[in-house]
Amino acid sequence: MVKLVLASPIAVATQGEREIDLEFEGTLAQLFDVVSGKYGRQFHQRIFDGDGRLKRFVNVYVNGEDARYIKGLETPIPRDATVDLLPAIAGG
Repeated sequence: MVKLVLASPIAVATQGEREIDLEFEGTLAQLFDVVSGKYGRQFHQRIFDGDGRLKRFVNVYVNGEDARYIKGLETPIPRDATVDLLPAIAGG
């Protein structure tokens, strides 16, 4: 079972669900396609830019590791993974 954990600003697109458990194994891109299919286009628009890339200020961690430094959207997601989807936070 893959656990997708969403921060509140992103969970707006999943009807407020902050933790989603899915029977899934594949790539990060495929996982997001499944979630978009379940919750609609709003989820896709919340995390992707117009060119289909992750928005600059969206961070994705797979089992605690930044997906950008693994294989990006082609990062393999094993059955028991935890995927955290968080907006970047800046401050000063």
